[in-house]
Amino acid sequence: MSLYLMAKDIPVLEIEQGGCRILNRDLLPFSLRRDEVTLEDFYGTWMNSRAIQLSRTNSKMILNSMRVSQTNAYRICQTCHGASLSDMYWFREEDENLEWRDVSLFRNDISKAMASTALVGDVLRENGKIHTPELTTQGVAAKAWVRDGGELYLYKIGKKELAASKILDALGFAHVGYRKVEGEELDRVVTAERKERIRALDERVVKCRLIASEERSMVSFEDFQIFCQENGRNAFGEVLGLDREHYLQMQIADYILNNIDRHGANWGFFMDNETGRLQELYPLMDHDQAFSDVEGMYSQTTEDEMDLETAALLAQTELHADLSNISRMERPEGISEKQWQQVKKRTAALEERCRLYETE
Repeated sequence: MSLYLMAKDIPVLEIEQGGCRILNRDLLPFSLRRDEVTLEDFYGTWMNSRAIQLSRTNSKMILNSMRVSQTNAYRICQTCHGASLSDMYWFREEDENLEWRDVSLFRNDISKAMASTALVGDVLRENGKIHTPELTTQGVAAKAWVRDGGELYLYKIGKKELAASKILDALGFAHVGYRKVEGEELDRVVTAERKERIRALDERVVKCRLIASEERSMVSFEDFQIFCQENGRNAFGEVLGLDREHYLQMQIADYILNNIDRHGANWGFFMDNETGRLQELYPLMDHDQAFSDVEGMYSQTTEDEMDLETAALLAQTELHADLSNISRMERPEGISEKQWQQVKKRTAALEERCRLYETE
């Protein structure tokens, strides 16, 4: 029996025991856009990168609650037909009478009970088939999706997101904005006991609005890089050609924030879901590992080997971003005084090095 990978209601790949048959190359996920797609490409690359990571906080509680395998990516994704809140892709078996409207996480109600399990590890108290994005949500921090007032929000535990948002606001850089969840809003997703645990750890529950939609998907740089390797293209050259300004902003932001975790899965492009074409880079996100004390870290977002400071210097000499608001800010919530002083020190050092560089 065939399995079909779908882009909304359009079949883009047929998967059989003997192999895969491309039905619509232009709408395939970017990591599968090649002349031939093998079973290993589909199951080993695409499917494995889609399933929840076992390193994610509360992942075992999520999988145990759903009575799903912890080692089989296909079985994990099969529970939700591979649907995600990052893009338009899902899969169905040949004899399943399903449409996009039946499986879409953008349209259907999602489980509030599962959100509590994902965020704070509560035991799931909901029976029957449920819609949940948690089986295909990436990253390792404790997080959960919640629908509120018709909008979808990602809730997560991580106070550094608050500080990063304030600093990126001051820089005027495009980013995913976070705000603190408290009061009655927090009571709806976290029990009193869990709130005490969060306070004891000096953490915060924060949230941001979903940035993907039924009109545009998110394509990670990691997937785009696979596409470029398979098709003889230079990934970094393509990025600079498509959205040079936001790419340069990312170099500056990661140095100022000392973000040591800008790997290829947490930055990338928006894609138009109708045409399958890439648009601009999506806003900066995922700052759980920012404000590190580690100095001299290498950039993971440059083609040539260089540290974060050098990457930021080269970007700033071209972009000339206004960094002056940092020195006028008060310390944002979510970081210590020491971390804040390091932010200001790095900002001042970047400004000074840029002046010296341009006068040489």
